[in-house]
Amino acid sequence: MAKHKIIPLFLTALLLTGCSTSRNVLRNTVIGGLSGTEYMEKVIEWTPQRENLTARTRVQLNMGSESSSVSVNANMRIRRGELIRLSVAPVLGIEVARMDITPKGVLVIDRMNRRYVEIGFAEVADILKVEVDFNALQSLFLNEIFLPGRESLTVEDAVKFDLSEQDGRAHLQVKDSRSQMKDLRSSFFTSATDGRLEETVISLKNLPYALHCRYTDFTMVGSDVFPQSIELTPEGTQKKYSLGLKLSRIGTDSGWDAKSEVPAKYRKMTVQEVMQLIIKN
Repeated sequence: MAKHKIIPLFLTALLLTGCSTSRNVLRNTVIGGLSGTEYMEKVIEWTPQRENLTARTRVQLNMGSESSSVSVNANMRIRRGELIRLSVAPVLGIEVARMDITPKGVLVIDRMNRRYVEIGFAEVADILKVEVDFNALQSLFLNEIFLPGRESLTVEDAVKFDLSEQDGRAHLQVKDSRSQMKDLRSSFFTSATDGRLEETVISLKNLPYALHCRYTDFTMVGSDVFPQSIELTPEGTQKKYSLGLKLSRIGTDSGWDAKSEVPAKYRKMTVQEVMQLIIKN
């Protein structure tokens, strides 16, 4: 892969990614032999709360045509509430690039070209004109349902979803309430038989754009299942972009350092420079 494509790859990937009556409605819905209330509570209860996730990852970014497809091998590490990291190390385990997403923002380090980009979420939100939710991003990579703006769910949150059955799957729609982030809308498709999350859809209020995150090829990780294939596809764009992750060696190891330090001699790039690289490539 050409050296100059490392930062555009990472940043483009990020841009692709941002009661009683209710209980009676759930009771009148039946999914997989369970009432709607029972089903929702089981989905929340059975969702693993992994504190750490590690995997070897094949990352493929398609930017509208075969000639603009870019793929790299990377290591993915996630620490709940703290960090989402993709580290590119294709040769002898030597890292050439790294992207860290934290609750504060995004850091991309390009070691091949000795440069880096550091952007706070407030700046990202200003560029995208929409709020950015770290917990929502984290949930996409961890194969979890979520409520926008919330760090975790309890079974009492079951009534905050509308539930229906579509094409043999359960459709979980987060209700429009004051607890939601004002611009972000989310819904989920889960298996009607075992409750596993198969697809997440994030959309923006009053805009024709959405992000679909599909999960397939599940395997056992400890006592739970986890997808070996994650595909993110935007809806409403002129070109058909997609970001695919093929995972292997999935584990829950916690023995790794979540800190990143930028060498003093590295040059900091401006957001304008990064946007020009993305448009160019």
